[in-house]
Amino acid sequence: MNADAARILLVGAGVRGRVWARVIAEARDATLAAIVDNDEGRARRACGAHAPQAVVHRDLASALADPDIDAEAVVIATPPATHHGLVSRALAHRHQVLCEKPLAEDLDEVVDLIARAEAARRHLLVGMNFRYLPSSQRIRRCVRGGELGVLSHAHFTYHRQRDGNRDDLNDYVMSMAHPMLVEQSIHHFDLLRYCYDSEVQSMVCDTWRPSWSTYEGDCCVSVLFRFENGVRANYLGTWTAAWNRMDFRWRSDFERGTLIQREQFEDLMRVDFDRGLGLRGPNFKGDDDAERPVAEALEPCVPFVDDTRALLAEFLGAVRGESDPVTTAEDHLETMLLVHGCIESLSSGRWVDMRELRNRLRRASAAAPGARPGAAGGAAP
Repeated sequence: MNADAARILLVGAGVRGRVWARVIAEARDATLAAIVDNDEGRARRACGAHAPQAVVHRDLASALADPDIDAEAVVIATPPATHHGLVSRALAHRHQVLCEKPLAEDLDEVVDLIARAEAARRHLLVGMNFRYLPSSQRIRRCVRGGELGVLSHAHFTYHRQRDGNRDDLNDYVMSMAHPMLVEQSIHHFDLLRYCYDSEVQSMVCDTWRPSWSTYEGDCCVSVLFRFENGVRANYLGTWTAAWNRMDFRWRSDFERGTLIQREQFEDLMRVDFDRGLGLRGPNFKGDDDAERPVAEALEPCVPFVDDTRALLAEFLGAVRGESDPVTTAEDHLETMLLVHGCIESLSSGRWVDMRELRNRLRRASAAAPGARPGAAGGAAP
């Protein structure tokens, strides 16, 4: 065991908690010191053979008071409604914190947690680990490096029949008003922001619930985004499809070609655009008449595990003071604003101006009782 390894306290032994337990226990520079869950048996199963030495507690307060744990960082992998209280308690004990998304369902709570972390001089990261998929990293490099010229428009579709009654899925989403938006689309919105290296200027959204859905709330999301760099992106995501095959497709059209991701975690294809080909051959070209897609070489990836390892590495770098984190609560606030912008657009039936939404949040935060100067700084343009 590495004597200098960061000692981490994990809160939550559910679906994501089990992944975190494995990733932390297998890391050379981290130790799973303890795990907190109100179901002690579930917590011990999450530790399993990965970290049999981990201490188990039923609540965070007792774990933080246990001198034998001596953790310097906390990872929170519990349902969203618990995040504000748990993160606040961990920060009050001056721990570095990484919390699963969303940091909170209420924007005011997100702003409050950002202010608490700033006051405690502690890092607060959010688990947007899809950024660390090899496919996502490749798209971002292509956009930033201009390999295919200027990005113009994109189409992002995610069709999944996610039956909420399955035993191996979190059940708290069943009664949420916007389960797809808050639990899944938030990842996709974050990817669009991150990979396209631009914030959203304005957006219009619709959500709905098909009659056969297992969810009480809206599980279909359709959005049109206008980005500040001029890119347009059309998004459709659903957890209630009428085909049990997972269907993922993310197409990005540039001046000199196209990137097409055909699976959620891999299968990224590149097309180098031959403008003159449009003047030759059939008017409507098939596979044999158009440019041939070429597979992009990507690092192998175990979904939900390798991307979480990369997120842990970012967190540990911040804990040790070796690097500044990117997947911060301040950055996450921008993605959360997109979620709330969708809800506002749904209510009004209109386009939402994101700059106006940011300014409104800033004014409300400044006027709130006990507000700290700069508490909503993460929402600044």
